[in-house]
Formats: sequence, structure tokens, C-alpha cells
Amino acid sequence: MSTSRPSRILAPLALIVCVIAVGIVFSNTMGGDDGGADKASTSQTSTAKKKSSSSKKRKTYVVKSGDSFSVISEKTGVPVEDLVQLNPGVDPQSLRTGQKLKLVASSSSS
Repeated sequence: MSTSRPSRILAPLALIVCVIAVGIVFSNTMGGDDGGADKASTSQTSTAKKKSSSSKKRKTYVVKSGDSFSVISEKTGVPVEDLVQLNPGVDPQSLRTGQKLKLVASSSSS
């Protein structure tokens, strides 16, 4: 009976490794809530800044597959009513991919 089985050594080692792994996951989950919230709000803020600054500069929008006036309104920040008024010859129900839509009124009407 002097022969030792590898399971007598491996089983306790596996248990220790599992306990350490659970501890790491638990500590990352508990400690990550505060830092994760800050990162998420920072990400949302920078995304909002990018959208607002790009929508101020763009005068036209190129229709993509699956777009509708409401989707374009959300992407550009231009109300649906304004899109309808700025694009009187465009049927909102039959937008074509690649079609250009006005986002702002032309300033040539002085």
C-alpha cells in the first residue's frame, strides 16, 4: 500500500485552483461595478459628443439598407418632420439605398 495515487495529490490541487479562480472572479465582479459604471458613462458621453458634432457638420445623409425616416432622425438628430419638409420629393415609405437626403435647409435663400 505504499503506492500513492495521483488523484490524492491532484484532487486537493484542483480544489485549491477552483477556490482561487472563484475568488478572482468574485473580486473582479464586485470591484468592477464602480469602475465599469464610470467607463460606461464616459463612453456614452464621448459617443454623444461625436454624434452631436458630426450632425452639426453634415448637410446630407446617404440612406443605408434598413433606414427609415425615424432611424435617420435618431442617427442625425434631425426631427422626422424636418426631414419630410427638407425632402419634399422623397417618399418616406420607399427609401433607396444610396439615396441622399438633406439634413439642413440650404442657406442660399437670402
